[in-house]
Amino acid sequence: MAPGLVGAYRGHPGGPLMPIAPQDIDAALAAEDGWVWLHVDLVDQRMLSWLAGKCPLPAAARSILEGHDESLVLGYEAGTVHGVVADLQQDMERTSTTIGRLHFALTERLLVTGRRHPVEAVNRVRRSFADGFCPATAYELFEAIVAAFCKSTAIRLKDAAAILDAVEDRLVTERLSDERRSLKEVRRLAVSLHRPVAGMVALFEEEDREDWALSEHAHAVLRRLSMRLERLDREIVMVNDRARLLQEEMAAELADESNRSLRAMAVMSALLLPGTLVVGVFGMNTGGLPFSEGNTGFLWAMMLGIAATALFYWLLRRAGISLRF
Repeated sequence: MAPGLVGAYRGHPGGPLMPIAPQDIDAALAAEDGWVWLHVDLVDQRMLSWLAGKCPLPAAARSILEGHDESLVLGYEAGTVHGVVADLQQDMERTSTTIGRLHFALTERLLVTGRRHPVEAVNRVRRSFADGFCPATAYELFEAIVAAFCKSTAIRLKDAAAILDAVEDRLVTERLSDERRSLKEVRRLAVSLHRPVAGMVALFEEEDREDWALSEHAHAVLRRLSMRLERLDREIVMVNDRARLLQEEMAAELADESNRSLRAMAVMSALLLPGTLVVGVFGMNTGGLPFSEGNTGFLWAMMLGIAATALFYWLLRRAGISLRF
């Protein structure tokens, strides 16, 4: 019985990758060749004691695998690299943008990963095993997991960029509509991705690993991850900056459109004032009003109202006031 065990695999350089049954884990860990990957569920409280009996991990790595602290961290102790990195949570019904955490402990021949919720990168790597993917070392396996997170993030950024392209097309073609909700969703995605990715970039800074007694291969893997995360973070920042600029441009366009509407209403109200004044005068219920006798009074009153409006229009134009909407 292996409480909390989600999956176990064993690989050899250039050889096939094989799943390991729980009863064969001890033999796989005792073997002198290949690597072993144990993926566990941190929710199961029995997992930690079971794992301690299988893998003699240092205290700091065991503390990481307890899963109580969700802060991004990367450390080294007694030949074991351990830490917490970001990953996208798996959602079976839709494309998830929720950031989860993946706890890990890593040596040349062993990778132990743990999560509280299903994560996308781990599942993507596990599916790639069926396509013949077989990393040579545990470090390459860890690199594949982080690279899968970067790829999933890049796919979401590509979708966000497509939304920004559509919004920009509508802006430049003057087919303006209120796209603020779409832009807010893009910015929310970019901000939620930037925080963990920027944190991981800081974790994998090379100068922080100068005192770690790791092989050149391990340093090379961590160096490649650092460079890939830096590129990904730059893409996130670019998408966020572009969304913010489009938000500002759209706000200016909407404000300009609102101003044009208000100006049109103001001009129409001003032009109707003289006619309204004439109608108000002839609507007074008093004696001695002109044109109150005879059958042509209404016609004269209408002509007077139109003439007053025309005169007011001419005066506005003469004063240099633009009447264009």
